[in-house]
Amino acid sequence: MEQNLKMIDDAASFEHFRTLLRSSNLPADDLDYKRDMLVGYIEDNAMVGTGGLEVYGDYALLRSLSVKFGIRGKALGTTITEHLIAQARERKLKAIYLLTENAHGFFSRKGFSPVKREDVPQELNASSEFSHVCPTSAVVMQLVL
Repeated sequence: MEQNLKMIDDAASFEHFRTLLRSSNLPADDLDYKRDMLVGYIEDNAMVGTGGLEVYGDYALLRSLSVKFGIRGKALGTTITEHLIAQARERKLKAIYLLTENAHGFFSRKGFSPVKREDVPQELNASSEFSHVCPTSAVVMQLVL
């Protein structure tokens, strides 16, 4: 399944990426395919899954994990997440953080643990996710690498 993952490195793919995020009611306007490590999951020549890492020094922020409605439950989210974790390990990052309002169970099964917002590295507080995109009610989770 990993052979279906494609790095998002051009404007056309980036628009497909953002369209899928919007259809899942996830923020997409603050992403930048030239700065962020974004991947799309391609099936039958269509992007049906997304995920990304924003790297801040020794840490990454996992975001934009989405699978198209109607094909969820096929482990695409797991494939994308595991790929991103492997990429973070390859880059020798110390930890991955994320914010979620409704997927903490999924991420717990992937090894992420809840942490307090004040325990997040300062570098991540500058991200749009922490500064204004996600509500303060979102659960903060961490995976130490």
